[in-house]
Amino acid sequence: MPDTLPALRIGIAGLGNLGAGVARLLASGLPGLHLAAASGRDVGGTRERLAALGLPHVEAVSLATLPDAVDIVVECLTPDAAPSLIDATLAANRSIVVASITALLLAPELQAQARSPNARILAPTGAILGLDVIRAAALGRIDSVTVRTRKPPASLGADVPADVATCLFEGNALDAVRAYPRNVNVAAAVALAGIGGERTQVEIWSDPAVTRNTHEVELESDTASVRMQVSNLPSPDNPKTSLITAQSIVAALQSLLVPVRIGS
Repeated sequence: MPDTLPALRIGIAGLGNLGAGVARLLASGLPGLHLAAASGRDVGGTRERLAALGLPHVEAVSLATLPDAVDIVVECLTPDAAPSLIDATLAANRSIVVASITALLLAPELQAQARSPNARILAPTGAILGLDVIRAAALGRIDSVTVRTRKPPASLGADVPADVATCLFEGNALDAVRAYPRNVNVAAAVALAGIGGERTQVEIWSDPAVTRNTHEVELESDTASVRMQVSNLPSPDNPKTSLITAQSIVAALQSLLVPVRIGS
């Protein structure tokens, strides 16, 4: 991006563990990206959170006014709070980077609202790889897709067995995101890139043998057989979230600026 062009003004909705990680990366001085504003449950609390993060110069605004204060919104809310923000951002003719990808699977009408170049929904790769391969395969015939997620018991709640590998869920992606909305963004992203929530199969395992959030994707199509696996370190502050997710969000923002984009 030429130095003569103004940097994109980024606004973060939600300064929990993930939003704070995105804020720190943006505040590190990445060319072309400027953290201009943030919002949360209330303006006062957001202002205090920004000060605690060493970012008192970033403007604290309400969720309702965030889209008008920035060029691009980054959603780091809970899955139930995400749809209203996505709706308001697109209505304001702004683009939004969505961390709660499960919301897009549960509310497909939101995708229909992204109708202009200035009002787009960006779903970053997050904790998985190979979404361009799945999208490419979807141009032909995909026969089956299975997403198998294994996480340490601590990342799945206090009610799961801590001493033995246990399959907590087996079914399609739509039912998976309804049952585990904060744990299956990977399954939602794979479903959206490929053959949809009803045909994408999902397994969710609590496994004391793993120390990382591990995702396996198996795909059979008329052009390729795909086997992918990624193991991500969980965030120490919120083990439901992989550490790499914040970096993936910022990488998606950077992709809007570069003259040469690698991958889709």
